[in-house]
Amino acid sequence: MREPLSRECHCLLCEGDGTPRRWWRSVEKSWPYRERRNARAVREYGWGVTGVVGTTLPDWAYSIGLWHSYGSVEVCLLGIPQQPAMVIVNEVGKLIRDGLVLVPDLKLAGVVEGYELGLAPVHDSWYERLFGAAIDYYQRPPFPVVQLLWPDDSGRYPTDLEHKPGAHDAQAALWLPRDEHPHSVWTQAPGA
Repeated sequence: MREPLSRECHCLLCEGDGTPRRWWRSVEKSWPYRERRNARAVREYGWGVTGVVGTTLPDWAYSIGLWHSYGSVEVCLLGIPQQPAMVIVNEVGKLIRDGLVLVPDLKLAGVVEGYELGLAPVHDSWYERLFGAAIDYYQRPPFPVVQLLWPDDSGRYPTDLEHKPGAHDAQAALWLPRDEHPHSVWTQAPGA
Protein backbone atom coordinates (compact mmCIF):
# COMPACT_ATOMS: atom_id res chain seq x y z
CA MET A 1 0.00 0.00 0.00
CA ARG A 2 1.40 3.40 -0.88
CA GLU A 3 1.69 6.11 1.75
CA PRO A 4 -1.49 8.18 2.18
CA LEU A 5 -1.31 11.78 1.01
CA SER A 6 -0.90 14.41 3.69
CA ARG A 7 -4.41 15.14 4.90
CA GLU A 8 -6.53 15.19 8.01
CA CYS A 9 -8.06 11.81 8.92
CA HIS A 10 -10.20 11.18 12.01
CA CYS A 11 -11.04 7.55 11.27
CA LEU A 12 -11.18 4.73 13.77
CA LEU A 13 -7.67 3.62 12.78
CA CYS A 14 -6.05 7.06 13.00
CA GLU A 15 -7.97 8.53 15.91
CA GLY A 16 -7.48 11.98 14.52
CA ASP A 17 -3.84 12.68 13.81
CA GLY A 18 -3.35 10.71 10.58
CA THR A 19 -0.98 8.21 12.18
CA PRO A 20 -2.32 4.62 12.12
CA ARG A 21 -2.55 3.26 15.66
CA ARG A 22 -1.16 -0.14 16.54
CA TRP A 23 -3.29 -0.48 19.69
CA TRP A 24 -6.63 -0.26 17.88
CA ARG A 25 -7.12 -4.06 17.98
CA SER A 26 -7.36 -3.92 21.77
CA VAL A 27 -10.16 -1.35 21.71
CA GLU A 28 -11.79 -2.79 18.58
CA LYS A 29 -13.81 -5.28 20.66
CA SER A 30 -15.80 -2.41 22.16
CA TRP A 31 -16.87 -1.07 18.73
CA PRO A 32 -20.20 -2.07 17.20
CA TYR A 33 -20.02 -4.86 14.57
CA ARG A 34 -20.32 -2.51 11.57
CA GLU A 35 -17.39 -0.39 12.72
CA ARG A 36 -15.27 -3.49 13.42
CA ARG A 37 -16.07 -4.89 9.97
CA ASN A 38 -15.23 -1.63 8.19
CA ALA A 39 -12.01 -1.07 10.17
CA ARG A 40 -10.85 -4.62 9.37
CA ALA A 41 -11.60 -4.18 5.65
CA VAL A 42 -9.65 -0.91 5.54
CA ARG A 43 -6.74 -2.36 7.49
CA GLU A 44 -6.57 -5.56 5.38
CA TYR A 45 -7.52 -4.32 1.90
CA GLY A 46 -7.25 -0.52 1.96
CA TRP A 47 -11.00 0.06 1.68
CA GLY A 48 -14.37 -1.62 1.92
CA VAL A 49 -17.66 -1.17 0.11
CA THR A 50 -21.03 -0.73 1.78
CA GLY A 51 -24.12 -1.58 -0.23
CA VAL A 52 -27.59 -0.39 0.68
CA VAL A 53 -30.79 -2.03 -0.49
CA GLY A 54 -33.20 0.86 -0.73
CA THR A 55 -36.69 0.38 0.62
CA THR A 56 -38.13 3.76 -0.36
CA LEU A 57 -35.11 4.78 -2.46
CA PRO A 58 -33.18 3.04 -5.24
CA ASP A 59 -30.16 0.99 -4.09
CA TRP A 60 -26.72 2.54 -3.69
CA ALA A 61 -23.16 1.65 -2.68
CA TYR A 62 -20.15 3.59 -1.41
CA SER A 63 -16.55 3.09 -0.41
CA ILE A 64 -15.06 3.46 3.04
CA GLY A 65 -11.32 3.79 3.52
CA LEU A 66 -10.00 5.31 0.28
CA TRP A 67 -9.46 8.61 2.09
CA HIS A 68 -7.57 6.91 4.92
CA SER A 69 -5.47 4.53 2.80
CA TYR A 70 -4.77 6.52 -0.37
CA GLY A 71 -5.70 10.14 0.34
CA SER A 72 -8.42 9.72 -2.29
CA VAL A 73 -12.01 10.85 -2.28
CA GLU A 74 -14.52 8.17 -1.36
CA VAL A 75 -16.77 6.96 -4.20
CA CYS A 76 -20.54 6.35 -4.35
CA LEU A 77 -22.91 5.01 -7.00
CA LEU A 78 -26.67 5.44 -6.81
CA GLY A 79 -29.58 3.88 -8.65
CA ILE A 80 -27.91 0.59 -9.64
CA PRO A 81 -28.93 -2.64 -7.85
CA GLN A 82 -26.86 -3.14 -4.71
CA GLN A 83 -24.59 -6.02 -5.77
CA PRO A 84 -23.53 -4.62 -9.18
CA ALA A 85 -23.10 -1.17 -7.58
CA MET A 86 -20.77 -2.67 -4.97
CA VAL A 87 -18.73 -4.39 -7.69
CA ILE A 88 -18.40 -1.13 -9.65
CA VAL A 89 -17.37 0.88 -6.57
CA ASN A 90 -14.84 -1.83 -5.72
CA GLU A 91 -13.39 -1.73 -9.26
CA VAL A 92 -12.91 2.03 -8.94
CA GLY A 93 -11.24 1.39 -5.57
CA LYS A 94 -8.77 -0.95 -7.30
CA LEU A 95 -7.97 1.75 -9.86
CA ILE A 96 -7.32 4.23 -7.04
CA ARG A 97 -5.14 1.68 -5.24
CA ASP A 98 -3.17 1.29 -8.47
CA GLY A 99 -2.55 5.03 -8.75
CA LEU A 100 -5.61 6.63 -10.39
CA VAL A 101 -6.34 10.11 -9.07
CA LEU A 102 -9.97 11.16 -9.41
CA VAL A 103 -10.21 14.71 -10.73
CA PRO A 104 -13.13 16.80 -11.99
CA ASP A 105 -14.24 16.04 -15.56
CA LEU A 106 -12.48 12.65 -15.55
CA LYS A 107 -14.36 9.93 -17.43
CA LEU A 108 -13.73 6.37 -16.29
CA ALA A 109 -13.72 3.92 -19.18
CA GLY A 110 -13.44 0.18 -18.75
CA VAL A 111 -15.12 -0.05 -15.35
CA VAL A 112 -18.52 -0.84 -16.87
CA GLU A 113 -18.45 -2.36 -20.33
CA GLY A 114 -19.85 0.00 -22.94
CA TYR A 115 -20.03 3.02 -20.63
CA GLU A 116 -17.81 5.79 -19.38
CA LEU A 117 -18.59 6.87 -15.85
CA GLY A 118 -18.52 10.55 -14.96
CA LEU A 119 -17.75 12.14 -11.61
CA ALA A 120 -19.44 14.80 -9.52
CA PRO A 121 -18.54 16.04 -6.02
CA VAL A 122 -21.06 15.19 -3.30
CA HIS A 123 -22.40 18.10 -1.25
CA ASP A 124 -21.99 17.40 2.47
CA SER A 125 -25.72 17.91 3.13
CA TRP A 126 -26.25 14.36 1.74
CA TYR A 127 -23.74 12.61 4.01
CA GLU A 128 -26.01 11.88 6.97
CA ARG A 129 -28.77 10.58 4.71
CA LEU A 130 -26.62 8.26 2.57
CA PHE A 131 -23.26 7.50 4.20
CA GLY A 132 -23.94 6.50 7.80
CA ALA A 133 -21.33 3.72 7.94
CA ALA A 134 -18.67 6.10 6.56
CA ILE A 135 -19.60 8.73 9.14
CA ASP A 136 -19.25 6.11 11.88
CA TYR A 137 -15.87 5.00 10.50
CA TYR A 138 -14.44 8.50 9.95
CA GLN A 139 -16.08 9.87 13.12
CA ARG A 140 -16.20 13.43 11.76
CA PRO A 141 -15.28 15.39 8.64
CA PRO A 142 -13.42 15.79 6.48
CA PHE A 143 -13.79 12.84 4.15
CA PRO A 144 -14.71 13.94 0.63
CA VAL A 145 -17.02 11.85 -1.57
CA VAL A 146 -17.60 11.85 -5.33
CA GLN A 147 -20.58 10.38 -7.14
CA LEU A 148 -20.06 8.06 -10.09
CA LEU A 149 -22.49 9.01 -12.85
CA TRP A 150 -23.65 6.95 -15.79
CA PRO A 151 -24.87 8.51 -19.05
CA ASP A 152 -28.33 8.30 -20.58
CA ASP A 153 -28.86 6.53 -23.92
CA SER A 154 -27.70 9.71 -25.71
CA GLY A 155 -24.41 9.76 -23.82
CA ARG A 156 -25.39 12.67 -21.58
CA TYR A 157 -24.73 12.73 -17.84
CA PRO A 158 -27.08 14.13 -15.19
CA THR A 159 -24.75 17.12 -14.88
CA ASP A 160 -25.26 17.97 -18.60
CA LEU A 161 -27.86 20.67 -19.16
CA GLU A 162 -29.12 18.85 -22.27
CA HIS A 163 -29.82 15.49 -20.59
CA LYS A 164 -33.28 14.01 -21.13
CA PRO A 165 -35.74 14.91 -18.36
CA GLY A 166 -36.43 11.84 -16.23
CA ALA A 167 -33.57 9.85 -17.76
CA HIS A 168 -31.55 10.07 -14.55
CA ASP A 169 -34.24 9.87 -11.86
CA ALA A 170 -32.46 6.94 -10.18
CA GLN A 171 -29.35 9.11 -9.75
CA ALA A 172 -29.72 11.88 -7.23
CA ALA A 173 -27.97 15.14 -8.07
CA LEU A 174 -25.70 14.90 -5.03
CA TRP A 175 -23.60 17.86 -6.16
CA LEU A 176 -26.58 20.05 -5.21
CA PRO A 177 -27.43 20.79 -1.58
CA ARG A 178 -30.36 18.58 -0.50
CA ASP A 179 -32.63 21.56 0.00
CA GLU A 180 -31.94 22.74 -3.60
CA HIS A 181 -32.41 19.32 -5.22
CA PRO A 182 -35.34 19.06 -7.67
CA HIS A 183 -38.36 17.06 -6.58
CA SER A 184 -37.46 13.35 -6.85
CA VAL A 185 -37.61 10.05 -5.00
CA TRP A 186 -34.37 11.10 -3.26
CA THR A 187 -36.01 14.16 -1.68
CA GLN A 188 -39.56 12.87 -1.21
CA ALA A 189 -38.92 9.47 0.39
CA PRO A 190 -39.66 9.17 4.15
CA GLY A 191 -36.79 10.68 6.12
CA ALA A 192 -35.56 12.66 3.07
